[in-house]
Amino acid sequence: MQFQKLKRCDRFWYETSDPFLRFSEPQLAEIRKITLSKVLCDNSDSIDTIQRQIMDLPDSFLNPRIPCSSMPSIDLTQWRERGNSCVVNNRVLAIGRADRISPCVNCICTFEGAKCQSLRISDCNELFSLHSRQDVLNDSVCKVQCAFTFTHNMRSSQSSRISNVFGFSQ
Repeated sequence: MQFQKLKRCDRFWYETSDPFLRFSEPQLAEIRKITLSKVLCDNSDSIDTIQRQIMDLPDSFLNPRIPCSSMPSIDLTQWRERGNSCVVNNRVLAIGRADRISPCVNCICTFEGAKCQSLRISDCNELFSLHSRQDVLNDSVCKVQCAFTFTHNMRSSQSSRISNVFGFSQ
C-alpha cells in the first residue's frame, strides 16, 4: 500500500501519464523486460551465471541459475531521437505542428510520433463546400458523421447516380 501511494505521488515515476515526462510504449517495453539479475550481470566482473529471480532463493526447478548471456538485453535504439518530423498519409509534419490529413481527421506530430483524432463535424454541407466531394466520401469518419446528410440529399434528388457516388443504397 505504501509503495502504491509513493508511486502515484512521484511525478518522475517512469510510468507517469504526463505526456511531457513519460516514456513511449516501446521504451516502457524495453524497461520492463530487464530484471535485477540482468543489471547485476551487466555490472559485475566475475558473474557468468545467476538465478533468474535474484531476490529469491536458488532452486534447480523454480529458480535455476542461468547464463547471463541468455537474459534479454535492453535495446537503447528506442531512445534515439526520431528527427524533427512525422509522416502521415505521405504528408510531413514538423514536431509540434498539427494538420488536417483528411477532411475529418486532424493529426499532431509529437516526440512519440503522430497522434491523430477524429474531428466532430457540425455542418456537413459546409464540409462539402470546403473539400471536394471525393475527399469527403473517401474519409470513413466523414461518411459516418454525415450519413444523414448524404441520404437526405439522395432522397431529395431521387437520382441513382448520386446514391452510387455516396456509396449508400436507397
